[in-house]
Amino acid sequence: MKPIVNPQKIEELLIRGIEEIIHKDRLKKKLLSGKKLRVKHGVDPTGPNIHLGRAAQLLKLRDFQELGHQIILIIGDFTAQIGDASDKTSARRPLSEKEVQQNMKNYLPQISKILDIKKTEIYYNSRWLSRLTIKNLLLISMKFTAQQMIQRRNFKERWEKEKPIGLHELYYPLFQGYDSVAIRADVEIGGFDQLFNLKTGRMVQKFFGQKPQDIMTLKMIVGPDGRKMSTSWQNVINISDDPQQIYGMIMSMEDKLLPDYFELCARIPFKELEVIKKDLEQKKVNPRDVKTKLAKQIVALFHGEKAAQVAEKEFEKVFREKKLPSKVPEAKIQEDILNILDLLTKTKLASSMSEAKRLILQGGVKIKNKNQESKVKNDWKEEIKIKEGTVIQVGKRKFVKIKK
Repeated sequence: MKPIVNPQKIEELLIRGIEEIIHKDRLKKKLLSGKKLRVKHGVDPTGPNIHLGRAAQLLKLRDFQELGHQIILIIGDFTAQIGDASDKTSARRPLSEKEVQQNMKNYLPQISKILDIKKTEIYYNSRWLSRLTIKNLLLISMKFTAQQMIQRRNFKERWEKEKPIGLHELYYPLFQGYDSVAIRADVEIGGFDQLFNLKTGRMVQKFFGQKPQDIMTLKMIVGPDGRKMSTSWQNVINISDDPQQIYGMIMSMEDKLLPDYFELCARIPFKELEVIKKDLEQKKVNPRDVKTKLAKQIVALFHGEKAAQVAEKEFEKVFREKKLPSKVPEAKIQEDILNILDLLTKTKLASSMSEAKRLILQGGVKIKNKNQESKVKNDWKEEIKIKEGTVIQVGKRKFVKIKK
């Protein structure tokens, strides 16, 4: 299939969600020429789920795919065992081969919600990196200096704070660059935190006599805690999460995050996006209404329109009407009396006694018996009488019903 040359679509492709392009004019010229480009993106299976931060980059690949270009998806089963230090203030915990295999077990079903897998070339980089000779690795390394690696922002910060930097971390950009050589990439897409690695890929391609790839970096999606959304920091919204959970997390986000989420994670037309951003800036709309639109868009994208409608109704029921969700998970408790800390951990509403205590002191725990109002619990020493049908609520979205 010959690529589609649509100047308007190409212009949107080069603007929407973009942080930086190297080299934009050259890439635009290629796209307008009708040349079929090999567009690369790599995903390290450091966790079992695809979150919205990763999905944003996959959606940009989808834009290229819809224009008829060849998408090359690299699953980093080799590089995941090393760990990319691009956005980290300390070394990643090394993953075993078994952990990596387990993590990527459901990757393709998740990715297929975004990309047409049948039209996507998929590779696992252990295919070539496990066979890379020491001689070739040393020859590639000679093209770089220790100063170049150490001067990247997060390494520089760790160096100044006397935090350890593993030699294996310095090799990661070289391995990612070699991926581009192996599949002869014309373009590579990544988050802005990947800029150093992507530039390194250009240099490695030059070393092997290939034309250096153009680079497209996207804005970073911020998680609920204000940091870049990352599996390592557990501040993610996963596309495989329950639709109601996705909907609720989006409705609870800060208003200032809305423009970027719309730009990177929703599939609304570009003109409509510009109107939403302008209306938010000029305070012509209620941010809550905009969040509702965004939540429905994102849930529908990954779970379908019907799931989005159900999620909206459930949210309104719980948060506006102050009713219980239609489906409340049950937990069987045999004891007749339990300390509230034990109750929260046994029902898995808290991962530890210390977390349970913190939740109580913050006023985040409510307990409701049949025909009673929910009562906020403030005393972490309180003994709770366990009754059939008692509902425990933690925060705004976690509920458990007691079953005897």
